[in-house]
Amino acid sequence: MFVLFAIADALTTWFGIKMGFEEANPFLAGRISSGAGFFGSYSLYTAVGAGVIAVSLRLEKFSPAFRAVAIGMVILKAIPAVNNILLLAGVPVSGIINSTVGAVLENLFIG
Repeated sequence: MFVLFAIADALTTWFGIKMGFEEANPFLAGRISSGAGFFGSYSLYTAVGAGVIAVSLRLEKFSPAFRAVAIGMVILKAIPAVNNILLLAGVPVSGIINSTVGAVLENLFIG
């Protein structure tokens, strides 16, 4: 799931930038002009995140708390991907914040 959200985040960010949206992350904003730099950065972040998840899941046998790290990483990657999709779909910003936060809280406490 983490990798799928990362791919969705990268692609929707790229298309959003091409449509005139601004990148909020100043580190990535500097790499927008170069497709290789932009997607290379996303690939590096995704590899590091996947590594953290893999290690967390292996350490879960020592403490169940490590599973929370893996779940948290997926949630942190899902939030910008969902926000980008909603922005590209034309949902107002206030609706994006409410729907994303609401969905995260619902999944944490109900699902």
